[in-house]
Amino acid sequence: MTVLNETKTVGFVSFLNKYSQPFFRLSGRYRFSMTSHRDLNNKHETSVLASYKNHLKTEDKILEVINRPDPPDAFVTIDGKNTWVEITDAHFSRETAISITSYAADDKTHIPSKEGLIGDPDSITTERVESAIRAKLNKNSMIELAASNEPGILLVGLYGPFFDIKDVENNLSDSFKIELEIQDVFRSIYVYQTCRKNVHIYKKIR
Repeated sequence: MTVLNETKTVGFVSFLNKYSQPFFRLSGRYRFSMTSHRDLNNKHETSVLASYKNHLKTEDKILEVINRPDPPDAFVTIDGKNTWVEITDAHFSRETAISITSYAADDKTHIPSKEGLIGDPDSITTERVESAIRAKLNKNSMIELAASNEPGILLVGLYGPFFDIKDVENNLSDSFKIELEIQDVFRSIYVYQTCRKNVHIYKKIR
């Protein structure tokens, strides 16, 4: 991953034009019919569950969605065994998140991210991933689900110009790696990135 000098100015608008549109290409032949901001999360989760199902097929495993009560995002079976799936996102910044979601929704005006100074992208992306996972580990509903069922599966989306799925696990802090090993909320944790419309690549980090 390229590390930028602390004083180098990066145009977030150009980055988002490059990176957010593959996630939510809603113009021309890829355009959904009237995707509202309210419906966006459901469409996103449906897409991720479908792509995770396809990922498991490459491992000769079969996933079937049983229901989607929220929480969790889905109760599923994998090769006939009951488990549950939770989906969350790690965004490079709040502005990145707003820009991506406002671009994707037909009933919202796109709010592009502003230019800004970038320090160490690796440390920023690592902090975002750790924070997103930790928020789910500490969430009462997740803890209760794991206690009443069994530890589930967490899928963490990487959204922003500096995430590299190949580097995520290696960049995690040693203390957080220990935290992942001793937690009993999720038996499996994956990070994923969008490579084209409704298609994601996955990497298991726990």
